[in-house]
Amino acid sequence: MKNRSAFLSSLLFAPVLAGLAAAPAVQAQVSTNLDALPSAPPAQKAAHPSVQHSHVAAQPPHESTPPTPPTPPGYTRVPSIPAEAPKPVAITPPEFPVVLHPPVPAADVQPDKNSHSRTEQLPPNGLRVLFDTNSTTLNAATIEAIRHYATGMAPESETRLVLRSYATLPGNDVSMPRRLSLSRALAVRSLLVQSGVATTRIYPIAQGRPDSTDTAPADRLDILPEANPAPSDDSEKGNTAP
Repeated sequence: MKNRSAFLSSLLFAPVLAGLAAAPAVQAQVSTNLDALPSAPPAQKAAHPSVQHSHVAAQPPHESTPPTPPTPPGYTRVPSIPAEAPKPVAITPPEFPVVLHPPVPAADVQPDKNSHSRTEQLPPNGLRVLFDTNSTTLNAATIEAIRHYATGMAPESETRLVLRSYATLPGNDVSMPRRLSLSRALAVRSLLVQSGVATTRIYPIAQGRPDSTDTAPADRLDILPEANPAPSDDSEKGNTAP
């Protein structure tokens, strides 16, 4: 059995050995001249497979400015600045007719021969008119005295005349004495206006029944001249009677 195997191996390897014996001998040649070697770039390291992060911040995308459109003919892009500020525009309200009424004339005061009225001087330059109880009438002498006083006060344009009128009646009624004192003040006011005193200078005040501490005659009217107050912007402190 062993002989058979050796015989088969010789048959298989015999041609191979024959071929090797017939092949020419190969000789290796090594050159030691370094200058004769071709020049080649230095070997580069292989890129590392891992991703290298850059520390340089990413630049934002540059926004391009659109071009300025052309200026139409006859126009300018530079606004014109006036040399001075514009003048304010005055808005005139629409006109509408205003009906003007003539001033109401002063009432005509007729003398009463049965009246016992009289006048007294009040210092420094006032006048007191005394009436009969529950009466508003004046006699001729009283009317003439009031007119004479008004004529002297008419030129005093800076002086106003305050008419404080009082009246007394039996009982506790408050309304009737005040109405009676108002009628007396209006009668004296008419005489002052007829004598040339402006209505804007006369201030009638109906006091009514006097106070219990008042020692002057109860049925009286005191004409008190006062200087006009200074102009004021406060409506509560305007040109009002005391």
